[in-house]
Amino acid sequence: MQRKIGLAVLAIVVLSGCATTQNQDKLETAKQTGTSSRLLQLAADIEKQGDSGTALALYEQAASNPGASAGTFVELGDAYMRAGYPDQAVKSYNAALTRSPNYGPALVGLGWVMVNQGDTEAGLRTLAEGTRSVNTTEAYNRLGVAQTFAGQIGPALATFQHALSLAPDDLDIQINMAIALALANDAGKALPLARKVATAPNASLHHKRNAILVYGLVGQAGEARALALAGLSTQEVNKLLAQAQSFRAKPTVLARAQALGSIGG
Repeated sequence: MQRKIGLAVLAIVVLSGCATTQNQDKLETAKQTGTSSRLLQLAADIEKQGDSGTALALYEQAASNPGASAGTFVELGDAYMRAGYPDQAVKSYNAALTRSPNYGPALVGLGWVMVNQGDTEAGLRTLAEGTRSVNTTEAYNRLGVAQTFAGQIGPALATFQHALSLAPDDLDIQINMAIALALANDAGKALPLARKVATAPNASLHHKRNAILVYGLVGQAGEARALALAGLSTQEVNKLLAQAQSFRAKPTVLARAQALGSIGG
C-alpha cells in the first residue's frame, strides 16, 4: 500500500518516462565508479528531484554491486514499491532475507507487499515480526494501517497507541487512529482526534482530507463542512463525504475498511 489511499501515509512515486540529461550523466558515472552506499545516496537525492526513473536505475545498480548488503536490497525493494512494482519488490526483500535471515526491515517490506497483494494473514504475521524487530514509528504505523484494512480495529488501535508512545505528536499516526475509530463507529473518540489533526498548524492537505473522511464515516457531514478547512474546495469536501457515506453503508467493519482501502487502488 505504498499507494496514497485512505489510511496510507506512504505515497507512490510514479516513474518518470525519461531522465534528464544531467541525471543520465550522473547515472553513467555512478555505474562506473560508485560504491553501493554512494549509489544509494545519489539515488535518494535524484528521487527527491522527481526523476524516479534514474533513481530506480541507481538503486538497481547499488544492489548489483558484489557484496551488496541486506539493507541495500531493502532500499531497492522500497523503491520498487514506491514505483508500483510489487513483484520486483518481493524479489528484493527476499534477496535481503537470503543475506540476513530475520532481517527486520526486509520483513516489514515483505509483509507490507503481501498484505497489499491480498495475502493478509501471512502478510500481517510477517509485518508484525519485522515491526517488533525494528521498533520504529513508521513500522508500527504501517502495521496499524494493515490491521485496520483487515478489519482488526482493536489490534490496530493498540499498534497506533504504541506508535504514538514513540512519537506523540505524529499527525499521520493520529489521523490513522481516528479513521480506525471511525470505521468502528466510535464517534466520541474519532471526532476530537480528527479535529485536532485537521486544525493543527502543520496539518497537510492529506491530513485534512482524511479528517473529512472521519466525519463522513460517523455520519457528521454537516460538522465536516463547518470545519471550513483551508485548501479543500467545496467540491472536494463533498466528494470525500459522498465516498465516506458509501463506506458507512457497508454492513460490517471489515466491509467498510475494505471499501476505504479500495480508494486509488
